[in-house]
Amino acid sequence: MLKVLSLAALAGLTIAMSTMPSAAFKFNNFNPPGASSTDGECAYQLNYMPRVTRSLIESIRGEPVYLVPVCEDGLTGNNEEYGWLFVAGNVDTLRLPIARNRGLMTALDAEGYDQNDVISLRLGGDDSIVLYVHQRHMK
Repeated sequence: MLKVLSLAALAGLTIAMSTMPSAAFKFNNFNPPGASSTDGECAYQLNYMPRVTRSLIESIRGEPVYLVPVCEDGLTGNNEEYGWLFVAGNVDTLRLPIARNRGLMTALDAEGYDQNDVISLRLGGDDSIVLYVHQRHMK
């Protein structure tokens, strides 16, 4: 009798646990406050950006620079809802060193961006620099 009750309790606990949300699932699908699930999908490539320092930005000299637009859906009203991108990236406090770097600014200016449009920076292959950008409508 005790075995039957134990099995019934274990089965009930298993069913209850399978219907509860997993903490790991919520953590892996985290979206910043104020962001919808579609916002997180457009910025998926920013999930694992390495730390960037002022000295790294100051050491960039002559490397090829590539720009990757992020969450630019072409709708003027929607682009202004992505303010969280600028804080969530890895260059939040490094826009002044970016502005002082001639190579980065030349690449940004050529495409109509400025240092305040940069969300994240990472080192690419062949000693290249990849800047993730989002066009603001404040210019």
